[in-house]
Amino acid sequence: MPIGLVLLLLVQYIKYIIFESFTRYAAFTVNLAMSYSFNTNRISKYLLAILLLTAGCTNIGEDPLTLNIGAEPSAKMRNDIGVEHFLAGRNFEALLQFNQANLADPTSGEIHFNLGLALWNENKKEKAIKHFKQAHNLAKGNPKILQSQIVKKILKEN
Repeated sequence: MPIGLVLLLLVQYIKYIIFESFTRYAAFTVNLAMSYSFNTNRISKYLLAILLLTAGCTNIGEDPLTLNIGAEPSAKMRNDIGVEHFLAGRNFEALLQFNQANLADPTSGEIHFNLGLALWNENKKEKAIKHFKQAHNLAKGNPKILQSQIVKKILKEN
């Protein structure tokens, strides 16, 4: 295999292990392994794709929350855009949108939860913990926040 391909796959593998969710990048990883033409058989490409897909992942595994109808319009719009970015794997862009949503409505538990997710994925754990705690305080009975595994874990440990 060409060294360039090996390095590209290694970088993708490291990024995947450290930052990204299994489900969001599974198709991308398979396409990456299958799209490069190097002198080996198709079975080797599938084995490479399987290796990349079965690696461990440190992502929280929870998806961001949407705001209810009737929420502050600017906050809802920014939050919805942030959710789209987050689910597409564009974490930094999601973080920017969630911050804008938080400026529009700092009393939303859902926005604080989403900020916590995005910050956690950016490896800003202390800030993420602060937002997860704030989300719990502002949950207003939202079971998705109150029953969230990461929120429960953070409240238990901190």
